[in-house]
Amino acid sequence: MLRRTLPVLVTVTLAACAHATGGTVPNDSNRITAVEMDAAGVSDVYELIEKLRPQWLRKRGEGSLFQPSEVVVYMDDTPVGGPDELRSISSSNVESLQFLDARRATFRFGAGNVHGAILVKMKSR
Repeated sequence: MLRRTLPVLVTVTLAACAHATGGTVPNDSNRITAVEMDAAGVSDVYELIEKLRPQWLRKRGEGSLFQPSEVVVYMDDTPVGGPDELRSISSSNVESLQFLDARRATFRFGAGNVHGAILVKMKSR
């Protein structure tokens, strides 16, 4: 009897969990997808990040005289400046956004990313 009941119980439990979460994978806190951008209804990337992932814009840790004092923005892997540069980028031209913490940003781009990096991937034209 237990052999028959256990698989049914497991199946019902898994189905209930999937239904409770909507059956979807939770959002990645380090990415903003095109679907999220479309649903946000904002015009520029700064406003988009401020609305969906404001923690990306916050400074982390301490800077120094030789390190930038803000998050570095990279557009298609090219550094373009700090977060204010995001105000001039239309969200309709962006394919995806990603945040890298200081360790990952430094590994990928080298020194100068003590507060992390925001990667802007533009749509192909």
